[in-house]
Amino acid sequence: MAVRRKARRWYRSPLMRRLLAVNLLALIILAASLLYLGGYKRELIETELRLAEAKGRTIAVALGHASTELLAEGEPALDTKGAEPLLRRLIEESSLRVRVRVRVFGLDGTLQLDSRRFPGFGDAVESEPLPPAGGWNIFGAPLRWMLGLFDLAFRELETIEPYVERAEQRASDYREVEGALRGETGQVVRSLGARGLVLSVALPIRDFKRVVGAAMVSADGRAIDEAVSEIRLNILSAAGVALVVTVLLTIYMARGIATPLRDLAATAERVRPGFGRVDIQELRGRNDEIGDLSAALRRMTHALWEGMEETEKFAADVSHELRTPLASTYSAAETAMRENDPARRRRLMQIVLDDVRRLNRLIDSVADFSSLGAQFSRAETRPVDMREAVEACVEAEAPPQPVLAVESTEPFIVRGLEEQLVRVVRNLIDNARSFSPAAGGVRLSLARHGDEVVLRVDDDGPGIQAGKEETIFERFYSDRPEAGEHSERHSGLGLSISRDIARLHGGSIAASNRSGDGGAVRGARFELRLPAAEA
Repeated sequence: MAVRRKARRWYRSPLMRRLLAVNLLALIILAASLLYLGGYKRELIETELRLAEAKGRTIAVALGHASTELLAEGEPALDTKGAEPLLRRLIEESSLRVRVRVRVFGLDGTLQLDSRRFPGFGDAVESEPLPPAGGWNIFGAPLRWMLGLFDLAFRELETIEPYVERAEQRASDYREVEGALRGETGQVVRSLGARGLVLSVALPIRDFKRVVGAAMVSADGRAIDEAVSEIRLNILSAAGVALVVTVLLTIYMARGIATPLRDLAATAERVRPGFGRVDIQELRGRNDEIGDLSAALRRMTHALWEGMEETEKFAADVSHELRTPLASTYSAAETAMRENDPARRRRLMQIVLDDVRRLNRLIDSVADFSSLGAQFSRAETRPVDMREAVEACVEAEAPPQPVLAVESTEPFIVRGLEEQLVRVVRNLIDNARSFSPAAGGVRLSLARHGDEVVLRVDDDGPGIQAGKEETIFERFYSDRPEAGEHSERHSGLGLSISRDIARLHGGSIAASNRSGDGGAVRGARFELRLPAAEA
């Protein structure tokens, strides 16, 4: 049952419906625009009209030269008796018998000759060719009927003049014939409704330069409609195949997109309390944006779990660090309450005061450490001149001040938060001074190495224990003596905070020992590297 629900879900996917709608809409618009075929049909009509005009001109010239007589007044007139056999012969020899109807009108506007009334010609004009054998199919008739309605609708929209034939035809019924009697050649396209088009051309019949009548050649436009319908059928067939392919490809694409997205969303929904640790699916093998999204979500969830684990560890470390001064404070305060000797009571209260200071310092450091990432994400980074920042930190130190050496004339611009970068420099200087002997000193050097700004801080202390180069950056780790000039200023978080600030700026901090002659340790070196930026 669960499998059936899953099979239906992609079909109901809004993404699939949108993809299908967009693809089908484009296909429908393309097919509809091709079905119109207005330009192609106009070219066919113009070709047929030119052919009809050429045939009509031949007929008009022949009738004008061979079928005229003189009236009593001496004016030439059309000899209809002599014109009929000539017209029959012209029609028979030019193969106009089926597709063309010829009518001849006199100067008085009366119909003199009509090829449809010739014996044996009327049936031929009315006949229609039979469809080819085997051409019928279950879809052909409905499609042709639909295309006929389609063509009729567009013909009505084009406002084509309807064809009307009276029982007694006169030249006034056809404006092209009236023009021909005035010596002009006229062309008119008329509509027979669902039966197609009638293409008419009227030309004057002349006896030399005088008009003696008009010849009207009417062509059957069904061949044009059939040619256009045939193309439309081919278009519809191709559109049908394209429709099926489009639907199948859309479903395939939608399933290939919607299914992994839905699975990723469902997995992401479970990345919350009450579901345990959940890993996002590995989809990088797709080599597309969904694979990139999967990889990004995996990195994000891993970062979330690492952050949660780091928070738990941090809370445990803070709890451990708080227990020692709290226990000492409690013990000293409890003893002081029972102690009657003022001198011993004063010493106990001093212990309490030192522990309170230590707790206060620890709480401040914990607050700074926990809010570091949030502060960086909310603030806007700006270009920072590290040379000015380092010089300001050196000047703020109490004598003897550290020595600063600048090894390059290139700009030392980085992008970041100046306040946090100054904090890193002061932490490194403070750490170096806390380990340096009274006669020793702290030396700083600022250099530009390629695309990095490098700050080195050297001290003359005992150096770093072997294997502790990374351990010293852990939270609350400290191997400095408890008593000393700067011991009360350290909570064990300074180096850890400094490394986190450097990483948030895209940089790093590393620690190593400086060796002298014979490999003797001469002190520690801390190296801060930050990516250089444009001024």
